[in-house]
Amino acid sequence: MKKLLLLTAAAVMISSSVNAGEYMPYMGIDYVNMSPNVNAKYPDNYNAGSLTAGVKFVDFGSIEFFAERAMKEKETVDDAVSRGRLYGFGVDGILNAYNLSQGAILASVGYGRISAKLKHNGAMLKDHGNDLRLGLGGELNPSENWGFRSMFRYSLTDSDAYKNSKEFSIGVRYYFY
Repeated sequence: MKKLLLLTAAAVMISSSVNAGEYMPYMGIDYVNMSPNVNAKYPDNYNAGSLTAGVKFVDFGSIEFFAERAMKEKETVDDAVSRGRLYGFGVDGILNAYNLSQGAILASVGYGRISAKLKHNGAMLKDHGNDLRLGLGGELNPSENWGFRSMFRYSLTDSDAYKNSKEFSIGVRYYFY
């Protein structure tokens, strides 16, 4: 995953020098609150951070790569302690559904590869799954270089750890204009 982030950051920096005004590379950071539909014995609310890099096609949408990692969460059920952590990476296609003068209403569809590490009473469950991510949100652009984004996503996955999740993210983007 570190190689993926490094490669994405390098691609964004290189492409920023060839900006022709029709597209803009960008980088961002998000706070993510994720609620996967897991078994009742595992933690079901995770706080995560997400790093993003992408290319915005002016007035149309963008392609965005992300890598996210949740903090370790702990839950006690019937005197048994459960711990969990989620992390993943992927790509989202974001469409400017409605352009405003200082922002846009956004719709997204994407793919993610999510991994879960869940532990309950000494038994460890490690699982990986493919995610279909569907989202709605908005972005406010107070200047040409800065954007503040909020998104809600619903994910469907083929993981054994959970089958779907709800995700709310809020973050900032810097556009290399």
